[in-house]
Amino acid sequence: MSTEFRAHRVSFRRLRRLFVFVHLVLGLVPLWSRAADTGTLTGAVSNTATANLLEGAKIELPQLGVTALTDNTGRYVLPGVPAGVYDVVASYIGLDPVRMQVTVGAGQRVTRDFDLTTGIYRLSKFRVTGEREGDAAAITAARNATNVKNIVSTDSFGYLPNMSVGEVAIFLPGVAGNPAEEGHISTLSVRGMPPGLGSVTVDGGILSSQGGMSRETRVHVITGAMFDQLELIKGHTPDRGAEGLGGAVNFKSRSPLSMREKRRVTYNFVMRTAPPFTQQIPKREQHRSHPILNLGYQEVFSAFGGERNLGLAVNVFYSENGVGSWLTTRDFQNTTTQPAYLWDYRTSDNYNNRGQKSINLKTDYRLSPTTKLSINTILNDANERMRRKWEVRAFTSQSVGTTGTAGVLPGYTDRVTQVRASTASTIDNTMTGPNNFYNRLRLVDAGIEHELDRWQIDYNAAYNHTKINSGNGRGAVLINRLTNIGWILDRRESDLYPKFIQTEGPDMRNPANYRPAPQGLAHAKAVATDDVKELRGNFRYTLPTEAPLFLKTGLRWREQEDYSSTISRRWNYTGTTALPADPTLYMFDERKTGRHLPQWEASDFMRDLQPANPAVWNEDVYFREQNKFTGTRDVTETVYAGYLMASGKLGRSGFLGRTGFISGVRTEKTEVKSWGWVRARVASTTAQRAADPVGAAARDYAANQRDLEGSYTKSFPSAHLMHDITPSLKARVAWSTSYGRPSMNNFLPNESPNENNQTLTINNPSLQPQMAHNWDTTLDYYFEPVGNLSVGWFHKKITDYIVSGIIAGTIPGGLDNGYNGEYQGFTKLTSDNAGTAYCQGWELSYQQQFTFLPGPLKGLGGFANYTTLMTHGDFGGRTQLTGGQIAGFIPKTANAGLNWRYRGFSSRVLVNHSGEYITSYSASSAGRSIHRYKRTIVNMGFAYQIRPAVQLTLDISNVFNEPLAFYRGIPDQMQSTGILGTTMNFGVSGRF
Repeated sequence: MSTEFRAHRVSFRRLRRLFVFVHLVLGLVPLWSRAADTGTLTGAVSNTATANLLEGAKIELPQLGVTALTDNTGRYVLPGVPAGVYDVVASYIGLDPVRMQVTVGAGQRVTRDFDLTTGIYRLSKFRVTGEREGDAAAITAARNATNVKNIVSTDSFGYLPNMSVGEVAIFLPGVAGNPAEEGHISTLSVRGMPPGLGSVTVDGGILSSQGGMSRETRVHVITGAMFDQLELIKGHTPDRGAEGLGGAVNFKSRSPLSMREKRRVTYNFVMRTAPPFTQQIPKREQHRSHPILNLGYQEVFSAFGGERNLGLAVNVFYSENGVGSWLTTRDFQNTTTQPAYLWDYRTSDNYNNRGQKSINLKTDYRLSPTTKLSINTILNDANERMRRKWEVRAFTSQSVGTTGTAGVLPGYTDRVTQVRASTASTIDNTMTGPNNFYNRLRLVDAGIEHELDRWQIDYNAAYNHTKINSGNGRGAVLINRLTNIGWILDRRESDLYPKFIQTEGPDMRNPANYRPAPQGLAHAKAVATDDVKELRGNFRYTLPTEAPLFLKTGLRWREQEDYSSTISRRWNYTGTTALPADPTLYMFDERKTGRHLPQWEASDFMRDLQPANPAVWNEDVYFREQNKFTGTRDVTETVYAGYLMASGKLGRSGFLGRTGFISGVRTEKTEVKSWGWVRARVASTTAQRAADPVGAAARDYAANQRDLEGSYTKSFPSAHLMHDITPSLKARVAWSTSYGRPSMNNFLPNESPNENNQTLTINNPSLQPQMAHNWDTTLDYYFEPVGNLSVGWFHKKITDYIVSGIIAGTIPGGLDNGYNGEYQGFTKLTSDNAGTAYCQGWELSYQQQFTFLPGPLKGLGGFANYTTLMTHGDFGGRTQLTGGQIAGFIPKTANAGLNWRYRGFSSRVLVNHSGEYITSYSASSAGRSIHRYKRTIVNMGFAYQIRPAVQLTLDISNVFNEPLAFYRGIPDQMQSTGILGTTMNFGVSGRF
């Protein structure tokens, strides 16, 4: 198998069968359709003030007890209406309903449009958009949903600091953001579940992971400006898939046909800055300001003889997201009692500027009144070209004494540790960078929708490609070391910024005393690709029954291939003199504590991916050649899915007419193939590697390529029941099944022999997903104007946790045993699914626009939500664990916000809170467990609208500079604290 990207192979036989089935169904549709004595009522519903066509508006024929909802273009269709004269009522949350009379003739298609408004839009001469319109759309979508879900509009919170989808998603109930080192919301946890067990989609199509083989979608590299709403699906239905152990997040784009205007242009130009009166690292002070630009264009055309039948929307986004953070990390004696010495102390300055560019092009074309074609294209680049990190680590041995290699002197306290100058006492000064990180996302999704009397049919073909190039670019990792040094670390005056006092050994301030550590110069570059190909089709039929009843079925095929190739190199220093330091570098630690240490730029010692002075550096050639094998690997996962479900109402009117249901089952077959290299049972010796490194690496790996295959089939039944207790009070109860797939890394070839125990540990390509059986109940109260109060309870039983060390048989003899004839008689150990856990919790949410208040207070609006979770189980182990012992399980999250609009002025305050939780659990020693302190972030925003085309904005993120902090064992032992900084966005925006 070549180390280059292997040619992708698709099963054309299966694809041909799928297309034959789809066209067979389409060919039979006319035979099943009937419209002899009925007509069709169609039209659109718009908001007069904003000129937006409204998705989810309700159209009612009271005489017939028939209702319909508008689609994402604001259009509704009521087929099979008996000939006659009817009153038609259009309604939408936050707007006044409109009633009109219509006459439907047999075989006719009658069009009636509705323009809705309300008094709130006449408060000023400016268009009232933003929070009110976004909240109304989100509440409407959630109210109309047949399953349990939360929805938020991306424009509900104004202009967020980085305009990323993660910043919006964390305000959904039960969602917690996992910040990266720079403070970005990198990944999402839903209902306490780790991000790798979730699911992120765009308009229902799976999004490539953005994180390699981990399945963790890095949402901070995706701009929220491309999307209209975010959906959090908690009650899975058969037609939308079952991925997402805690829930599935869907980014929903807006149809370009969804406006009354012919043309609309929006813009947002922002300067993001680290203000001089806030705390920043010195490197960030040199680059305080960066631009954020967003331009949107939307137009509706009359094309090919049609009327307003072609919509085009383009969104262009550019940002430079400069961040500078300071981090301190410590490690303590392995105990939860006091005093405990501190043997490992680190500080680091991290500077990064992520440049992001994206273009989103979406077009909808209504080929006929019954057929619409859509194409959505996203090109997104998130690139880093200058990330630098300087880290100083002072560490010693974990032993107390006055002789030998003992590092810690007796007499330490809970605030003061003295380290003696033994051979174990070391200062490492590491500089990394400038690192490169190029993240390229390409997505194309093409679909067709048909309305054929009682049939609704849609099918899509999608391709999603992510390519990540990462590594040290023209830089490197350089470690300079000083040994036999003693110091006192005194935290009595400040735990965050302690005194570091040298007591003995070579002067730590003098760069001439440092030498590169063994293998102290390194360079790496990596390429990772994630390709997702997908075909999906859905067929929905309205049965000619008294009560509304629908049958729906569909097929989906998805193939996801993850490929990675990493080349790592390292060198040992053979020179005798110290490397020259850079005297211009000044660190945040020196500013806060006065500790002056020399610093180096790693790129000063690299030229064209080689040491600038090769005479003093000796490369570990075997390490480089070995990485050509171990760093190259590939996994392909193919999923075949089909479903059948029924939905509708139990009756036409009365109690049964207010009760709806969904029930069905989805079945998926998953096939996995992977390849990669493993090491030979008997590896080359150190002498062989030194004498012939290229040949030694080939002997160790070249003949040991492994190709693995595995598969499993799962079914996912679900049932949902919803009832309108009153027109304003709605209850839902649902039972559903969902799952979280194992990381792709679990499917890769891996062999770890234990010669003494005669065992071979391998990966399992047939490893199955973790399964969840879910109960969800909600009670929602909707009130005008634009208000909702919701109480929800859920319970999950999670099975099939991944457990390692499971006996999987004995390896037979023979050259065809899968291991080149090696390991005969060894016991195979692998990972398998076992164990059970339970998770349950409560979710409360409230939002409202207070337009009933007098005078200027009419412009007030607010929201709040709170989620609390509990869990327990064996989680695949032998002991029972609770929520405080489950790494990554976040038991409490909360959000709140208040916005106010008066004339042209508007303001908002947003609060996001995550409770304390454990990030790393040690069953053998509580002193090794790591916990994250609770964290509350406050953002503020202000805007003044001069006219609809010009609005001035000011947004402040992390107003109180809340750190990201962890502790080890007990709260008094801070494990790490990251100071991420406060930023301000000054901007101008508008619409014309």
